[in-house]
Amino acid sequence: MLYQRADRLEIKYEKAPIPNWFATDYLKFMFASPQLFQEIGETDNYYHFMAGWLSYVHNNISTNPDSELWQAIASLFVENSNWIPLYFTTTPNLKNLYVKRAEIIEFVLKNRGLQLDYTMESRPYDRQKIRLGILKDHYNPQTETYSLLPVFEHLDRSKFEIFLYAINSNGHPLEKYCQSRVDKFIEVPKELKNQVQTIRNDNLDILFFGSNITAITKNSTLLATHRLARIQVTSINSPATTGMTPIDYYISGKLTAPTEITKEQYTEKLVNIEGSGLCFRDPIPETIPVVQPLRSSWGATDETTIFISGANSYKIIPEMRETWAKILVAVPNSILVLYPFNPNWTNSYPVRPFIQQMRATLEGHGIDSKRLVVIKALPSKSDIKKCLELADIYLDSFPYGGATSLIDPLMIGLPPVVVEGNALRFRQASALLQEINMEDLIADGEESYVNLAVKLATNSEWRQQKRQEIQEKMQQNPSFLDSLSYSTKIGELFQELFEQWQNIHLQKKTESTNKKSLTPKFINRLVGCVNLYKIDPTDQSLVEELRQLRKQIADFWLDISPKELETIYQGKVRQAYLALLASGIQNEPQTEDEEKFLKELADQSMGLTNPKAINALLGGMLYFPPGKMLVRDAKNRLPQWLINDYKQVFESREVAQKLEKTFQAKSPHLSEDSIGRDLDTRPLKAAEAKTEKNLVLTENKTDNLDSANQKFMNQLLGSVNLYYIDPSDESVVKELRQLRKQTADFWINLEPQKLENFYLGEMGKAYQALLNSGVQNQSLVESEQEFLQHLATQLAQGIEAPKAINYLLAAMLYCRSEQLRIEDIDKLPHWLLEDYQKFAGNG
Repeated sequence: MLYQRADRLEIKYEKAPIPNWFATDYLKFMFASPQLFQEIGETDNYYHFMAGWLSYVHNNISTNPDSELWQAIASLFVENSNWIPLYFTTTPNLKNLYVKRAEIIEFVLKNRGLQLDYTMESRPYDRQKIRLGILKDHYNPQTETYSLLPVFEHLDRSKFEIFLYAINSNGHPLEKYCQSRVDKFIEVPKELKNQVQTIRNDNLDILFFGSNITAITKNSTLLATHRLARIQVTSINSPATTGMTPIDYYISGKLTAPTEITKEQYTEKLVNIEGSGLCFRDPIPETIPVVQPLRSSWGATDETTIFISGANSYKIIPEMRETWAKILVAVPNSILVLYPFNPNWTNSYPVRPFIQQMRATLEGHGIDSKRLVVIKALPSKSDIKKCLELADIYLDSFPYGGATSLIDPLMIGLPPVVVEGNALRFRQASALLQEINMEDLIADGEESYVNLAVKLATNSEWRQQKRQEIQEKMQQNPSFLDSLSYSTKIGELFQELFEQWQNIHLQKKTESTNKKSLTPKFINRLVGCVNLYKIDPTDQSLVEELRQLRKQIADFWLDISPKELETIYQGKVRQAYLALLASGIQNEPQTEDEEKFLKELADQSMGLTNPKAINALLGGMLYFPPGKMLVRDAKNRLPQWLINDYKQVFESREVAQKLEKTFQAKSPHLSEDSIGRDLDTRPLKAAEAKTEKNLVLTENKTDNLDSANQKFMNQLLGSVNLYYIDPSDESVVKELRQLRKQTADFWINLEPQKLENFYLGEMGKAYQALLNSGVQNQSLVESEQEFLQHLATQLAQGIEAPKAINYLLAAMLYCRSEQLRIEDIDKLPHWLLEDYQKFAGNG
């Protein structure tokens, strides 16, 4: 490990027995990325290593989601992985790797309690402009800022309202200029959760991610895994697909990412504007150059051909070094000048190893190392141009070509040699040359690249002709420098994307005639969406739309007078309602807003005594999965016009059998086999501890719930839902009392060191459902009063007593919030603190 990287050691990582004390360092070593490739073929070998290692890690995380071991490994991956070296593989399509990366990031964030999915609030009916958000790490002088500015600099402000979000702000003049081109500048809070809420609160129509979110994991990367706006897009600043489901579109250019060649490389929908899709703008005047180089200072005469390149050192892979050596061999009186340490990428380069590798490559071809000139990072663009003015030919890198780095040589008319490949990152340079009609300087591989460079070096007349042509083209303000034109094109694209969203997603105000019907257009749209959802229930855009349609219908029922319910229900709206009811949308996880809304419906339908109880029930039926809601004695309590439809969904033979089997079960409890504790009142012996010497990467460390335990969970959740519907049903109340006691005993008997694990698992979810049911409002029977007195006696010993948290979890099931107050709240464990605060805040 001291001599080679993980990808060069051929480590057998499958089922590798790694000692606990070494595990973290081993994993960091495995996730570490190379700073410099040394041998021919190494970039592709690294890609294949990463593909295998990532697949192994991803598969184990997916199959062991509750394992603390694999949760820790996922976190290490997110914190330590660097994807920049993968840009340089000759493999064009990185989609599969980026999908796995995105899924691991999402897994880690969900485990940390982040809400990634989100249903946007209704768009204000009177909003006339498209609200566009632009998100970037910062707005300092950097390649990403220069390429982002044309996106919004000249947008039509009568059509767009622009919010600029900065993760970091320092008041640089370029940042101030960016602020002057938008309606609102927001420096988001430091905490990720607060950043998410800040952006969501602005109710954006479109959010454009302007930073590279495909290189390392930073806040902008984590934000991109969240739904923050109706439409979310990224572009060429991220040189590969993000793999992230919340990113809806990838904007490029027809020359840079032609759909027929590259669309399979993206999880996002690829949308292209005319041309390269590239544009650069730096409004800050250039500074006076500091350096004053001479050809002689580089060891060149007037007859020497000077090849120069500003390609980043990362892009100068071993194959590139070999190609340049071949050119120097073919042109004996020539030198190669490099300025490869651009601070846009990093402030820490492996300078000495890079120079040593370059010299070794040249020496291997018999080339004097004096023919190589490596310049440290230049202070400004004006200094770069001073160096370029002395050169004869610019050599771009490949397979990963330049974009911003190519602008400077073109500005002074220096003829470049570039290669066109089959992925966006391989086509940027060629796209720029095509936009100025300089296709004869584009090669299709190494051989033609070398031949073209040699031709330019040995044919001074042709070289001068190309120089003049480039200068003329650049004086005509090419499209990749025309910010006004670019803003117009991308503005039209934003309008088109938003219009498409409106046609499909925009929540339209329910129109009806005398409140007696939904519009035919709405009904047709709903039925169409239900049919599409049945074909592909994984389509998140359909899920989002069905959520909105469901809310509209639920609101529609709530607006209807109870006297008119039967008449309206028997009309055309019944078709739409039953289609949605049978779609299965109820099985989708509910958002926080939906949970609140369902609670409101349940409160209103409670006991079926409220004048609008049936209205609320019609809404609630759209949210409860079959088997999770039951109206006791429905035949006699529901109106005749509803009973058959209700039974067909919620009391079908299959559902009825499931319910009967569930409610006939007596004293369900969690088994000792799976968690080491019966959910019973009997004292149990502690589980025998086993000392584990090695950390085996395939082992699932999490205690899973077996079928008996799952049966208990289902019964508990089913009873809670029944209680929501009708808390006056004595049989349901009795059953909940029993389940509550079993749950309380479970927590009391559990070993304190296991509390966090189970609270954050399935048992915790069931506990929360019971805690939020409101069963604490029921009067306590005598046995419950005695039990609660016992809990109070234990809690009186203080929150730091050995099993105080066990007793607190039990007591919360019996007390209303005002009856149970903890003074030393800061001494509660972190995993319980937020939920206790919510509990206490309900009083």
